[in-house]
Amino acid sequence: MSDQRQDTKRKRYLPIRTDSASRSALTKGSRPPPQKRPSTSSLSILFIMALVIVGAFVASGNLVPVDPNGPGGPPTLAPYYNPADYPKQHIITPTGGFGNGKKNLQLETFNVDNCGDNYVTLFLIDTSGSMAWVGKMDNEKKALTYFTSNMGGLSALGIDSFGGAKGDVESELPLNYYKDVKSKVKQIINDLTPDGGTPTRDALNFVYQELSQSIKNEDYPGYQYNLVIMTDGVPEIQPPRTCYVQTIDPQFGLRCFAAEEDPTVPTNIPDEIRNLGVDIYAINVYSPSIQSDAFMFPYLNTLMKKVASQPTKTHYFVSINGGNLSQILQNIESNICYNKLNGTGNTQGSKP
Repeated sequence: MSDQRQDTKRKRYLPIRTDSASRSALTKGSRPPPQKRPSTSSLSILFIMALVIVGAFVASGNLVPVDPNGPGGPPTLAPYYNPADYPKQHIITPTGGFGNGKKNLQLETFNVDNCGDNYVTLFLIDTSGSMAWVGKMDNEKKALTYFTSNMGGLSALGIDSFGGAKGDVESELPLNYYKDVKSKVKQIINDLTPDGGTPTRDALNFVYQELSQSIKNEDYPGYQYNLVIMTDGVPEIQPPRTCYVQTIDPQFGLRCFAAEEDPTVPTNIPDEIRNLGVDIYAINVYSPSIQSDAFMFPYLNTLMKKVASQPTKTHYFVSINGGNLSQILQNIESNICYNKLNGTGNTQGSKP
C-alpha cells in the first residue's frame, strides 16, 4: 500500500510528454510570444508623432516644413517671441506691500506688468526760441532719449514739434511701432532746434487730427493712447495778435499770451482729444531765473492744468529748467504701465 502511494505521487509530478504532431497542433494559429509583438504604447506614440507632423504641415500652409521666422513662415501665426520687443518686466506689488503671508504661510499673489506691447505715446515738443534758454532744450533731448531707450519694440511712438520762425507744427516722427523706427529716433531728437513762437492751439489741433485718424483706422487695436506735451511758455505768435497779458523782458523783449493760440477757446481741443480716449500728460518747463517766465508762470500753470487729464497730480508736472525731465517721464511711464495694474495712480508730480 505504501509503495502504491509513492508511485501515485511520482506520477503527479511527471512532465507531460507530447509527440511532434501534438506540439504542432498546440502552436498552429496561436499568437506570437509577447516579446515578438509591438506593444500598444509603441503604436500610440507612433500615431501621436504622425499627428504632430501632419499638424505642423497644415499650420505652415505647406507640405514641406519651413522656417517659422523666415520669409516662408506661417502667414497666420504671430512672429516668435523677440525680447527686443519688450522692456524689462516689473513685479507689481499690492498697495502698501504684501500682507502677512510670511507669518501665516499663506501664498501672496502679484502682477507682472505687460508694458511694451499695449500703449501708444505721442510727444508734442515745444521748440520755440525760449527753449534755448538755461539748457532747457538740452535737458529735453536727454529726457526723450532716456525714455525712448527704455521702450519695447511693440510700443508705438510719435514725435511732433511746434515752434520755428514761422510758428510751424511739424511731424518729426509719424506714429509707428518703435521697433520699426528705433534707428531713427535718436537722430530725430538730436535735430530738434529751438526757434520762433509757441503756436499751442495749432499744435494741439494738429495732434487731434493725427490721433483721431490713427484711432479711427485702428492702427493699434487694444492699445492705450497717450499724449505728452512739453512746453516752457504761454501760447505766443507774432503780431497781429490779441494779448491776454503781456510783459517786457529786459533780456528777451516783449512776451504776449496770444488769445488766438489759446487751445481751450472758442473750442476746447484738449477735451476733444480726451474724448478720443487719450490720456494727456502736460509738463511745464519753468525757468524762474528768466523774468518773463516767472511773470507768465501762473498763466501757463493754469492753462496746462486745463490741458492735462485728471487727476492733475498724475498728469501735470512742473520742471525747473528741464533738470528733472527724465524723472518726470519715468513717472509718466509708471502711471501708464504699472500703477494702472495696481489701481493706485502715480502721485509723484513735481511742484515748483
